[in-house]
Amino acid sequence: MSEQKPIQNRDVKEINEAGKIARFYGFKPIISPTVEKQDFDLVKNFDQNLHPAENAVLLRIYFEDRMMSLPQPHLLYCERPFHGIKEKKKPLHLEVSLISIGSSKSVCECLSIQTGITILNKIGYKNIEVHLNSVGDKESMNEFQKKLIIFIKKNYNSFPADLRQIVKKDPFAILRKKQEEWREFQTECPKSIDFLSENSRTHFKEILEFLEILEIPYQIDHHLVSNPDIGSETIFALADISVANEQNEKGILAHGFRFNRLAKKLGYKKDLACCVLNISAKLKKGLPKVKAKTVKPQFYLIQFGPEAKLKSFLVLEELYKAGVSVIHSIAKDKLGSQMDVAECSDASHILLIGQKEALENSVVIRNVSTRAQEIVSISNLATRIKELI
Repeated sequence: MSEQKPIQNRDVKEINEAGKIARFYGFKPIISPTVEKQDFDLVKNFDQNLHPAENAVLLRIYFEDRMMSLPQPHLLYCERPFHGIKEKKKPLHLEVSLISIGSSKSVCECLSIQTGITILNKIGYKNIEVHLNSVGDKESMNEFQKKLIIFIKKNYNSFPADLRQIVKKDPFAILRKKQEEWREFQTECPKSIDFLSENSRTHFKEILEFLEILEIPYQIDHHLVSNPDIGSETIFALADISVANEQNEKGILAHGFRFNRLAKKLGYKKDLACCVLNISAKLKKGLPKVKAKTVKPQFYLIQFGPEAKLKSFLVLEELYKAGVSVIHSIAKDKLGSQMDVAECSDASHILLIGQKEALENSVVIRNVSTRAQEIVSISNLATRIKELI
């Protein structure tokens, strides 16, 4: 689409506590991208409330930096609003993005949710609940949209006047806005999760299993829908229940979605799997920044098998509690490729969890130098890890 540019160094020089947490979970802190005129022009016909220019620039830097030639996915963390956006940063607010590019796997949403919750917990929000919905893949979305339009046409004359006006421009508005006088129609209208393809149903089920294993409170929210032109699979939000109760508001602190279908809309040869979680939370006090030093990994986490992948999120939680540094490849499935990278890393220990360990809620700890290994329960992992370092 554009002539090739030299690859930019996007490494940050300073980092705050939120950035440190993101880095622990595998998100690389980068300098916020600059949104250029070409990005705005490409998305001028999209709903601007969903910040499509930010999504466009993420795709552009992926190709400009030739990220496709490197192992996927790319997990990135940066501050918002992006440079070039005519939007001022809110004072005493944490405004950041957790970005996953290059993988359609549900682990990207799971990592974003786990990281987002840990960040929000750190800045004082302790009662986080996940709201989520799924619109599925392109075929699922098309089928849902078709049934929704049929429902609107059938009931149009019974709608309140304000609802009739709004669905003329945006049929999905009947779902997006919670209005008491619309409740009867909102209850009866089609739900996107009823039209999911087999693959999309599996994708959504994996995220629900992740939430249940980590015992994260959640609720299915049919009002969460994404842009019908580019939205894919899961839409999710992180809300603080206590904030919602105290202020009689939703208490939404972060909003996440996939835009897997945007790349082709912008003229790229094929679609590119992308997921983003935008956090916007009020701070009690500013987060000081320190020099972003390179952190030597102490542990490399390897997993293989679906159950092991899920239990890996519990392992990450224990490692975070222990205050150690870790590299992981949760988005990868093959054991061999993970082992090769682990052996070449500077990590002193490898943590291994397979199907047997997953069923027994345990982890194998292997010393890279001596090859000695031991089996430790996940519940005792943080204690044992502290003894090893």
